[in-house]
Amino acid sequence: MRKTVMAFILLMLAMTLLPPTSAQFVSFTTNDEITLLRGDYSSGTIMLTNAGGFSFKVVSYQKFWVEDADGNKIPGFNLTIKPTIFADWTSQKTYSVSYNISCASNVSGGTYTLYLRFLAYTADNSMYIVHAAVPLHIIESALNFGVADAYVKERPGSTYALNGETIVVFSHVDNIGHSDVTVRASVSLSADGRVYFSENRTLTMKPGDNLIRFEVPVGYDLPEGTYRLEYRIEYEDGSYRYSREIPVRFGVKLVAISLQSDVVKLGEENRAYLTLLSERNVDLNLTVETYRNGSLVSNTTTPVTVRGGTDVIEANLPTNVAGNLTSVIELTFDGRLIGSGKVSYKVQAPPLIRNVTYERVSSEEVLFKIAIENPNYEEVQGEFGYRIVANGNVLYKDSLQSVLHPGINEVSLKFQLPVGKVVEYEFTLSAMGETSTSKGELYLQPPAPPTTTTTTTTTTVSNTTTTSSGTSGGLWMGLVIIVFLLLVAGAFYYTRKGERSKRRTRPKPKRRSPLGRFRRPKRPEFKENKELPKKR
Repeated sequence: MRKTVMAFILLMLAMTLLPPTSAQFVSFTTNDEITLLRGDYSSGTIMLTNAGGFSFKVVSYQKFWVEDADGNKIPGFNLTIKPTIFADWTSQKTYSVSYNISCASNVSGGTYTLYLRFLAYTADNSMYIVHAAVPLHIIESALNFGVADAYVKERPGSTYALNGETIVVFSHVDNIGHSDVTVRASVSLSADGRVYFSENRTLTMKPGDNLIRFEVPVGYDLPEGTYRLEYRIEYEDGSYRYSREIPVRFGVKLVAISLQSDVVKLGEENRAYLTLLSERNVDLNLTVETYRNGSLVSNTTTPVTVRGGTDVIEANLPTNVAGNLTSVIELTFDGRLIGSGKVSYKVQAPPLIRNVTYERVSSEEVLFKIAIENPNYEEVQGEFGYRIVANGNVLYKDSLQSVLHPGINEVSLKFQLPVGKVVEYEFTLSAMGETSTSKGELYLQPPAPPTTTTTTTTTTVSNTTTTSSGTSGGLWMGLVIIVFLLLVAGAFYYTRKGERSKRRTRPKPKRRSPLGRFRRPKRPEFKENKELPKKR
């Protein structure tokens, strides 16, 4: 081995002493390229192939240089290769050559050619000068920016974001140098000239692959619309910019409002049905404001829960007031309007008999006053009827078509009724499909009989006892007293008998036949009262 090394050294010395004029020129070829960052170094391997028709016993690396496209030699490069001596490099044989090349920072970026020069000797000691040309790319920027991308974190693949979700924007940065590089990265979300989110970072890019990633929250305060996402990376030798338009939605849409009934009665149940399309589960507030003739009559807010898919929400509508009502329905989230609509319906209130009073205007006549309330804001057609009964016999019965004005209507009826009997009365009102009834009874007290004054005289008798010696005198006195007492008793009896003979006896009333004489009552009078009755 030692002898071989010594022989190789002697051979090389002999080759260097040979005159250069005896050399011939051939080339080695390669398909490899070298990329180098200015101010940095690069190492790797290139494959060189002996493309000539010569087989060389010994090949020795001699030197290198770099030329630009115009053939000018460019300084500022250093190159070392291994190995530098090759043996038995026959025709079409390929050798792997390791290299380490560096470049000054003042070299301009571009494409150059790295030339390698070799001295090659054949077995008959013929010498050849061999050149190998390797493409050399000088780049000025240490960072290669990969293509950025953005997606919705909660729903990857979606083309839009929902309020409350997060947008992720990211990119890869390849630092081809061997030193750390400091960059400034930023992201923002804006619309109509207003920036809703912004973040800036200073990052260090290590040699090799680096990942930059931002998360952009889409707040609930963002109104629906299209927003611009801006992403930037900057450093002293270059920059990268990525932008994208991203629609933002709340994810709940009111598509229809329907009404249970257009016309309902006072106090009857009525609802509005809201049909929603939802992409999320969320709690909302349902507000119903109801107006009559522009005046607010009801305002309620209730929480509702919306699930994903198609939802139908029921909204209770007030029916405690009569008239044409309009309800404005709104769905809100934390004060933000999600959807709104309005419905109109009519609440009908049947007129009612509120009060019945009567007054005895003569010995046999009674005046009835019936108060009828029409709570509607328009006139209502109705049928008013009455029925008067005494001792099972119908005295009066009739019905009248009436026009009831809004508010209180008063009907006055006068009847001649029997005295000393219980009279039953019944008043009915039929309007708007409802019937209101008021029943009662009354009794007309007969007039009191005339009063007779009786005077009673009381005689006080003094019993006086007289003592006489004669029998005839005592007997006479006793007879006188007996006669006197008999006279007093007779006078008293006569007086009582006369009083009884003068007392009046009331004749029995004549029974009236339903088919006999009939006096038709006066037509009811409807008094319009423009003011509503006061609450009691």
